[in-house]
Amino acid sequence: MEQVHRFEDKLLAITLPKGVPSGQQLPLLYVLDGNAFGPLVKQAFLLQTRNSPKTGIWPAVIVAIGYDTKDAFQTESRFQDYTPERIHPGLQDQRQFMPKGGGLSTFKEQLLRIHEHITQHYPINTEKVGFLGHSLGGLCVLEMYLAATRLPFITDFLAISPSLWWDDCAFFTRMGAQSLAADKRLFIAVENDQGEMENLAKRCYDRLCQEIPKQQVAFYIGPEENHMSIVFTALSRLLRWFSQKEDAVHE
Repeated sequence: MEQVHRFEDKLLAITLPKGVPSGQQLPLLYVLDGNAFGPLVKQAFLLQTRNSPKTGIWPAVIVAIGYDTKDAFQTESRFQDYTPERIHPGLQDQRQFMPKGGGLSTFKEQLLRIHEHITQHYPINTEKVGFLGHSLGGLCVLEMYLAATRLPFITDFLAISPSLWWDDCAFFTRMGAQSLAADKRLFIAVENDQGEMENLAKRCYDRLCQEIPKQQVAFYIGPEENHMSIVFTALSRLLRWFSQKEDAVHE
């Protein structure tokens, strides 16, 4: 069952699994770029939870965070929401189209309000809350991880092909200036482009492994994939990893 309603300037598409006893607390997965990826994640869950013991994917509440548009992506809004303020404002990026961005702090505060709203109205297992994003959304996921002390409710950070090139790779400056939260779980997936995206994702993974127990971090490189196709090939891997039971996680 899907419910769609407006929350401030966002549209939340909330999918509740069928056949779950009333009141049972369920894991929660937030999905960025909800217009594009909400339906994909929803169907991946609905089909694979038909036989969870075999697929390894268990029922969860899905909250796709999108925009009031018919387009799959709202370019200006996602750049604004998913990117931190630049620390290299004068740097000329070589990409042809580059909105200013920089509204991540505001989106972070909105996410707190969204989570408060969801937990007030739906039975959520607060010990299993995931945050999934692709590209700029993947960057947002990892930036939110760096702010984990302000977002303690997120337990699993799932980044697909994160745009770590943003602002001349300023993410790594922030990452290197703080201790990393070792009680969180992270999964990074990236296309095998043998270039910028893959190298930066691997750099992030290597840094995480220096401070976080290895069982808390996963990394996947999709062979022969591109920036969009990696979403489809990595998604079930991420969802299985997110769905892992606690006893399996710590084996």
